[in-house]
Amino acid sequence: MKRIILLLSIVTLCAATACAKKVKVTIDGRTSPSQTELYLIINEDTANAVRVPIEDEHFSITVKVDKNAFIRLHDYKQWPERSVYVLIPDSKHITIDKPTGSIEGSPLSKKLREEILRVSREAPGNFHIDVFSDDPEAWAEARERERATRALMEAHQLETIEAVIRENADNDIPAWIVYCYRSQFTIPIDALLNGSHPKWVDHPILKR
Repeated sequence: MKRIILLLSIVTLCAATACAKKVKVTIDGRTSPSQTELYLIINEDTANAVRVPIEDEHFSITVKVDKNAFIRLHDYKQWPERSVYVLIPDSKHITIDKPTGSIEGSPLSKKLREEILRVSREAPGNFHIDVFSDDPEAWAEARERERATRALMEAHQLETIEAVIRENADNDIPAWIVYCYRSQFTIPIDALLNGSHPKWVDHPILKR
């Protein structure tokens, strides 16, 4: 198969005093058979999303980004919380395989995918309780049980998010998780950090 290499130079957000170090990384792999679109998005700058060419279910693209950038590869520009292919450029070559769910060549990207799945498994999603009755009381009871169950699931998910933040204090993974789920926090992030100020708190994605 003739591989398509697309070289991009993407300007990402800078820190307050200086831009982060730039790195060049080649990302290639295999898409799902039915996939016709694939977007590359740096630090959720969807206005500058790049459509990645797909040929015979394969793609290859080379980008130059900040070394701490989040690179999202997704069918859609929206819904970052639904994507499990978010990469951190900790190596020069990263390979993903959507049919098998694998990420090779990037330990941090692989770890991020594991944490994304860990958090998403706790989400209520479209959970609901079916009611096969015309009795209004039965409907009211079901809706209350549904509300209580969803609240419990949301509480468990928040506990998982907090665990991910604690366990990844030495890398940027919490920045992505906080970006996707910050609307669910019932207390300020600073309160969870107990006075510490890990590097990920200043990640450009959290300024968006």
